[in-house]
This record gives sequence, C-alpha cells and structure tokens, in this order.
Amino acid sequence: MERAAEVEDIDIVFPIINRLGIGIIGGTQVDMLHAIKKAEKTGKGLYAMKALAGGHLINDLRNSFDFVRDIPGMVSVAVGMVSREELEIDVKLFNNEDVPEGLASERKASKTLFVSRFCIGCGTCVKTCPNDTLSIVDGKAVVDKTTCLLCGYCNPVCPEFALRLI
Repeated sequence: MERAAEVEDIDIVFPIINRLGIGIIGGTQVDMLHAIKKAEKTGKGLYAMKALAGGHLINDLRNSFDFVRDIPGMVSVAVGMVSREELEIDVKLFNNEDVPEGLASERKASKTLFVSRFCIGCGTCVKTCPNDTLSIVDGKAVVDKTTCLLCGYCNPVCPEFALRLI
C-alpha cells in the first residue's frame, strides 16, 4: 500500500481496511491507516476492501461501515451482498438512514470455504493464502474458519479444483 502511494502510474488503490484490522498482511491496522493517509496525500483514489472483514463484522454493520467511511480520502467501499434485502440495508446505511431493528442483525455471512474430497494435499493453497488460514492435516487442506476472509485467492491456484467458496 505504501509503495502504491509512491508509484505515479497507479491512480487507484484498494486497501484492505476494517475496524479490527483483520486480513491486513505485513502490518497492523495503524500501519494501513498511515499508508492510506500517504496515498490520499498523493492523490490516489481510495476504494476500501474488506470493511466487514470477510463477514466477521457482519453483526456490527453500521460501526464497521462508518469506520471505513470516516477515513479521510476514502471514496468508495466494496460491499458484497447476496439478496435484495442486503442491498436495501446497505443503501440505508450508506444514506445514513435508520435500519429497522433486527434487520441488519439478521444478515449473515453466507459463504464458506469448502475443501472437497479431491484435495491431494499439495499445499499450493496454503502457500497462496495471505491470512495463513489454510494448513495441511492428514494429507488434506483444512480451513480455519475463524480467520478465513473468504478472499478466494486460494481457489484458482488449486490444481485439483478442490476448493470452493459456497
């Protein structure tokens, strides 16, 4: 992120940032906020990624989105959604409107990383995972669902197509 701020040919950066710092590689949330400030000062467009930490902050939508939206220079937040209801919740939150009690808390992380029986335990996914979420146990990839951000980086590198985000 800091290097992107220095490269003149880069116009837009997509920092991973959320109020708990989940998923930031090679630094902390404070480090990322410093790098974002540097990028903002050099005129880069800032589009936040992982504001909900891959679903880990889904039960605190308003605070999680507000944290990212309040970062100086942040012009956009990438948000995944799977239903019209989620879209309507997000629109209300981003328009600073009230969300009916219970509606936002009903939203749940709907994906999980699944390792199929075709896994041969080669470890390619383990090497690719930026969060150290995958490991090889008894010759098969295993997912630590408490740290998986559902980023999908592991999926395309699997030679056996054994990893699925479902």
